Parts: sequence; C-alpha cells; structure tokens
Amino acid sequence: QLWNAHNPFRALLVCADGYMVMWDYKNSPFLSTFNPLVREQRSGADLFYFDRGDKVDVAADTFSNEVRLLLAEHAPGNTRLAVDKIMLHGLRALEAQSFQIMEGEELTEKCRAVKGPDEILAMRCASHACEVAVAEMERFARLTVPLGQTSEDDIWAVLHAENIRRGGEWIETRLLASGPRSNPWFQECGPRIAQMNEIISFDTDLVGSYGICVDISRSWWIGDRKPRADMIYAMQHAHEHIMTNMEMLKPGVTIPELTANTHVLDDKFQAQKYGCLM
Repeated sequence: QLWNAHNPFRALLVCADGYMVMWDYKNSPFLSTFNPLVREQRSGADLFYFDRGDKVDVAADTFSNEVRLLLAEHAPGNTRLAVDKIMLHGLRALEAQSFQIMEGEELTEKCRAVKGPDEILAMRCASHACEVAVAEMERFARLTVPLGQTSEDDIWAVLHAENIRRGGEWIETRLLASGPRSNPWFQECGPRIAQMNEIISFDTDLVGSYGICVDISRSWWIGDRKPRADMIYAMQHAHEHIMTNMEMLKPGVTIPELTANTHVLDDKFQAQKYGCLM
C-alpha cells in the first residue's frame, strides 16, 4: 500500500525470537496474511494527527502497551527496543513503558545493504525500466519541443506515466529544468515552454519497479544548431569527471582512497557543484 509508505501508519515489530507482528489497516489484514514470516496482524499504529486528531496520546498508550506485552512474551526481561521511525507521541509512550529506545535506522539500513539474488535481479529490472522510461521522455521531447508548445511539466509527465506503466510507484521530486532555468540547478519543473536550441536536464529520483529507487541524471540538447563552446566544454569535463571516478570503483577500495584520488573539477565549476563527490 503506497499510502503507508508516505504516512506513519504501518508498523512492524520483529522480536528477538523472530516473531513478527504487523500493524496495518484495521479491516485489511489480508495485506500481509500471505507472508508466513508475519505471525499476527493488528491495527492501531497510526499515531498522527490526520488519523487520530486530539487523541493521538491515547492511541499511542494503547499501542505501547501491546508492544510491552508482546516483548514480555517473546523477549522476557529485555527492555531494549530499536526503533527505525516513530512519531513523538509514540516515542514518549514507549519510554513510559520503561523501554530503552535504541537507534534502529542504522540497523535497518545495514540490513537493506545485504542483497540476495532475487533483489539483485529486481534492481536490474528497476534500472532497465527507468532507462526505458527516460528513452520515452527523450523521444517525446525531441518530437514535440520543435513544435513550440511543450512545457517542462509535459516532459516530466512522460516519466511518471512510463514509470507507472512498468510497475513503478512514485517520484520523489520534480527536478527537470530547461534553458536558463537549468542553472543554478535544483529548480522544479513548471509551465515554461521548452525552446529550440536549449538544454533540458533532469534527475529521475523515482521509486520504480519492486519499490527500488533509481536516481539517474540526463541532459539533452534539442535544436538545429550546435551548443555554445562553453557548454560543450562543460559536458566534456563532466564526462571526464564521471569516467575517471568510475575507474576507481572496485571491491575493497575505501572512501578515503576515493576522496584522495578523485578527479577535481575546474575552479569555475566549484561554486555550484553538486553536494556529493560522485
């Protein structure tokens, strides 16, 4: 359920003995009954104002009591509880039950870092789906921009449609800009009509097939004239930057090694460079 991915509605408790309990929609336990790892389906972890109004604290107290009883049964004597994400009322209610709340985000992120064979296949599928969606964007843009009626939003909408068509879920941002709006970077797309002999740049930032994020960037020149010389140099310099840094990526290389040996951008590109090294 995509809505649950954006709102603090669903909760999963994983006990030390492997017993799992899912809090989900009250009348829809079937959403996880197919999964043999989930032993119980409950409801009541929606600890936010949209759902609970002024009674969030009451719901949080009920939820925390359920957690306390579950852990007493499946992890007797253990009061340590690692929490990934939680609303303020939920945190206070769990602490009131004398739980020692531990950092859970690092734990879950490191678990996600271990990929099985099926997950690797899913990642490849998601990447391919994103690349095909981007190709459809480019086809649309090159066909329609010369007609003089295609907006940035029109081009961005193609990515949404093609992502959904291939089993994708949603897109985190609206990072597409044309012409003068492409610099400085990070403006969201809007109604501006893309013009001939301009650049169109974007980041996909999408959650695609199998719920996997695929974030790739592309820039296109659309027109019947050559780009300016400074634009061509910037593209060549960026390509050199990417390829040089990619050559350093291999099993066993450390972050300090990558930092020490990285390709350094020209001084004139330093002020507005992206926040990540690569």
